[in-house]
Amino acid sequence: MYNLNDITYPLISWYKTNKRDLPWRKRFDHIDTPYKILVSEFMLQQTTVNAVIDHYNRFIKIWPNLIDFSEATEDQVLEIWSGLGYYSRGTNLLKTSKIIRKDFAGKIPCNIDTLKTFPGIGDYISSAVVSIAYNMPSRAVDTNIQRVITRYFSIEYQSSSKNKKDVQLIIEDLTLKDSPREIIQGLMDLGSLICKPREPFCEKCPINLGCLANKNKSFDYSQPKQKKKVPKRYGYVFLIRRSEGSYLITKRSSKGLLANTYQFPTNEWADEVCLESLIKLSDKNISSYNEIANINHQFSHFKLELKVININGDNIEFLDKSITSKARWIPPEEFNKMGFSSLMKKIFPYLEY
Repeated sequence: MYNLNDITYPLISWYKTNKRDLPWRKRFDHIDTPYKILVSEFMLQQTTVNAVIDHYNRFIKIWPNLIDFSEATEDQVLEIWSGLGYYSRGTNLLKTSKIIRKDFAGKIPCNIDTLKTFPGIGDYISSAVVSIAYNMPSRAVDTNIQRVITRYFSIEYQSSSKNKKDVQLIIEDLTLKDSPREIIQGLMDLGSLICKPREPFCEKCPINLGCLANKNKSFDYSQPKQKKKVPKRYGYVFLIRRSEGSYLITKRSSKGLLANTYQFPTNEWADEVCLESLIKLSDKNISSYNEIANINHQFSHFKLELKVININGDNIEFLDKSITSKARWIPPEEFNKMGFSSLMKKIFPYLEY
């Protein structure tokens, strides 16, 4: 059995001197600390710290506590979330806050099993909130923690899920006695600043003496990923404007990509799309449709190219009805109150005012 002190003492000492200055770490004795940790952990799912900080600061400025946030609308949340991607995180965070206000008097529970019953919260977020906000033992394991502990103990990595379970048991052990908050955040920062995926700075590592990866000079613990060709999809987005200046706007489904965000009417994106299949072209209306731009966007699992088609509002009868289903006419001055995705915001420069 390893000696806990060989890890916890030097790690906590290093963390106190070298910890990252992050806005959700300012105070841990404040009544709103659990809320701020919850917001940050939702935002940090599959997103880097640098990408999150500005969004987090704007978010907390508008909704400084859970009670305020629970009164927000979905559209307001999606507008602030724009640019972070994975928009269901924002809507799940809102649903969770409403449940906590209604059923828990606005106080975020410190019980992992209870937290896991809320929308969008699984093993990691529940454990992170319990350890970081409430300084209680947990099995919080993110990618940084997993890498540090796997290297330190040279844990088998044939199966990612089994490896994670092995790491979780060690984290639970490490957080049982000393400060869970400092251990969890210390391991996160160690993985981010020192124990990097490639070329780790072992000479600067506070726990390098007991690290088997450092001893054996073997740091590649994960299975090599096969490079996959990123598929490309195509589509059309239609700027449909009435003479008084308003545009036709639709809302995406509550499930799937960019869920619940607003958009200019667009077709289903596919490997191949033909404009003629979306518009009933004729000698009468062919001059009313013109392509004004090409928009490229990178999603996590595919690239998208959208051709922007400008249309006079009087000609929407020639469009496929599925494209304008449940659409509303909205003036551009109201767009800033709506939850447009970062993709759709790329089209704003082509609007006529």
